[in-house]
Amino acid sequence: MAVMVARALDQSATEATDFADDKDIPTWAKGAAGGLKKLGIMEGKGANQFAPGDKTTRAEAVTVLLKMLAYKNK
Repeated sequence: MAVMVARALDQSATEATDFADDKDIPTWAKGAAGGLKKLGIMEGKGANQFAPGDKTTRAEAVTVLLKMLAYKNK
């Protein structure tokens, strides 16, 4: 999801994230996850976890999409 949102916003990828579980984030998604966190679009879960293996809930998806739209309308 992070990669799709980052591409939709034409965001350049960062090299790493500051998520506590950075080592668990696939290399191909790391840049998008870090970039979206810096923009405030994706914040991760409790204890600064990105939780790349978890499924996204409807509420999480809606929150990300609303933040994405707000960012695009700035």
